Amino acid sequence: MSAPVYQHPDGHEITIGAGLLTACTSEGTAVSLPIGPAGLRDVAAKLLAAADEMEATE
Repeated sequence: MSAPVYQHPDGHEITIGAGLLTACTSEGTAVSLPIGPAGLRDVAAKLLAAADEMEATE
């Protein structure tokens, strides 16, 4: 089972499930990377830091 974690209005999405982080374009091209709980936490921390940095430069 995959859970969407991000869905762009144009159809792009990122899902997590079955130990995979999958990014899919609106055209259906997908790439999946194996990831576990520690990797998810690391990615989450980096995404939060990137969002903070983007907001600071707006």
